[in-house]
Amino acid sequence: MRRKIWRGLKLGLLAICLAALVAAFVFSSWVGAQARAVTVLSTAIDTPVLSWFVRLVTPDPEVEEKTVGGMPATLVRPGGSGPWSAIVFVNGATRRGRHHPDVQRLARGLARAGYLTVVPDLPGLPAGEISAETVDATVDVAAATAGRPGASDGRVSLLGVSVGGALALLAAESFELAARVRVVAALAPYTSLRKVIRLATTGSYAGTRYAADPYVRLAVGRSLAAGVGGADGAALLDALEAVDDEDPRPLAPLRSAPPALLTRVGRVVLALLLNRDPEKFDRLYARLPRGVRAYVSRLSPLGRAGRLRARVELASAPDDKYFPIAESRALARAAGGTDVSVTETTTLSHALPDPSFGAIGDVFRFDGFVVRVLKEARE
Repeated sequence: MRRKIWRGLKLGLLAICLAALVAAFVFSSWVGAQARAVTVLSTAIDTPVLSWFVRLVTPDPEVEEKTVGGMPATLVRPGGSGPWSAIVFVNGATRRGRHHPDVQRLARGLARAGYLTVVPDLPGLPAGEISAETVDATVDVAAATAGRPGASDGRVSLLGVSVGGALALLAAESFELAARVRVVAALAPYTSLRKVIRLATTGSYAGTRYAADPYVRLAVGRSLAAGVGGADGAALLDALEAVDDEDPRPLAPLRSAPPALLTRVGRVVLALLLNRDPEKFDRLYARLPRGVRAYVSRLSPLGRAGRLRARVELASAPDDKYFPIAESRALARAAGGTDVSVTETTTLSHALPDPSFGAIGDVFRFDGFVVRVLKEARE
């Protein structure tokens, strides 16, 4: 989530690119999208020869630091003249935000493939602190991107990774954007914040043990504190902001030295965060104030999945270390008639492509995901 957005062995990327080239010849209708997929991936992860060749045959993108929808953002235009299909890329929780080198490379890869790309810095996201403000800012950026002179047809596609994928889904569910989104693509998103809180605090998901990365506890704690508001929320948030992102026991400071002078609301939230017993979770959750529970629902794409009108592409590893693939499958079921596809592939390590020739079938599945997303984003 907070680590490199695009990493992996150079051999792994070569596997994807070879798979893409083979598929391009086998499935002729996908040739254009396959070529764009190779362009994006070979720019995002530098590889000898192939990356050089892509730079040789594609125009250099134009990069600007702008304010888009009220948020600081990197705007990357394809070379040549528009209009172009527009994409808003929402990165995961990383302290460097849009300035992360891998995020910047991906944006340039999308632009080389012919997409006008916007990468915003959203409030709270660098620290994994997701709030209603973060969602509203995502909507504003996407609407502003769709309305830019260089964007074709006044529409936009949304691409997100990890919590950024959940934000992309939440934005696509908004009334302001629903009719203007071409495709939503998310790598390993969460869809039910309540289930993720249970997972993060008790290590239990759907009645079974699930070993999630400790950072999930920290991000959940910060996000829940942001929804409490007032003096209690500020005190909890201050305590959690002081915790190092890499701390293997991120909630331990709250247990050993809880913030002083918490009211009943703060104590109830603290009790939920410190609980490790799955059997007690529902009772503790029910004690949360109605407004806090509504806030959790507001940040859960699952609850409004029926609003989705665009095609949705989700991809995740079978044993993701942050959010179970069951989160994506639940959204697909809840979306009803909406066209939602879930790709399960070991090519992903959370939101990070890490392919190998030993799992070539999964490489092809991931390649199909990338091609479908890029194809839908142009239609």
